[in-house]
Order: sequence, then structure tokens, then C-alpha cells
Amino acid sequence: MPRVLVIDDEPLVALMVQRALAEAHEVGVDHSAHSCVDRFARGERWDVIIADLHLADGDAIWVRDELARLDPGLPARLLVITGGASTPASKAFLQEPGVRWLQKPFRAAELLARVQEVLAISSCPA
Repeated sequence: MPRVLVIDDEPLVALMVQRALAEAHEVGVDHSAHSCVDRFARGERWDVIIADLHLADGDAIWVRDELARLDPGLPARLLVITGGASTPASKAFLQEPGVRWLQKPFRAAELLARVQEVLAISSCPA
């Protein structure tokens, strides 16, 4: 069963994502960018990382960069969810090649489809 880690500092959003994926995925939830990166540094492995673009203690850009330092293959597992890019840096980030994202609000079917895309891309040999 694919493992998905959801990072969102809004507990209701994290719960909604968890419930949408729970039937076909093992889902973990974290509410902190720093805690998420620490989990990977301690050796936890997740097939997909779903991170809100803007978090209380960082953002998905920082998460991506830190994960890349730990393992260059990890950013391919990242799916960004966002209610909107509010800074020039976040807008530019969402336009970068290889950055997969989903606009809030989204339907469960859209989320499932995007998670499947990430699983397919991240499992392909380089």
C-alpha cells in the first residue's frame, strides 16, 4: 500500500486529505515543515509527500529544497496543495518544471489522480 505523508498546518484540510486517501493509501499527517523534514532525516520513507504551499513554519519551497539535500529523488515525490500563491517566489515555484500542484479547493477524485501521477513518476527509473 503506498505511503502518503500530508503536511498542512490547517488540521481540517489535513484530515480531509487523509480521509480522501485512506482507503487505498497508508496516510500520515504532520502539521510542520520542519517536523516533516526531520522525519525524513530520521529515515522515515514515504512514497508521496503532500505539502501545503504556505505553512506556519516554512513553505513547500523550503521543504522541497531540504528533502533534495537528504535525497535528490525526494522532490519528485512532492505534490503541493495551495489556496493561492501569494508571493512572487511562490508563484515562480509553481511554474518550475517538475513541480506538481493542486489548487484548493479540490475534489477527492482530483487529489487521487494527482497522487497516482506522483506515484507513477517517482517510481520510474531515472
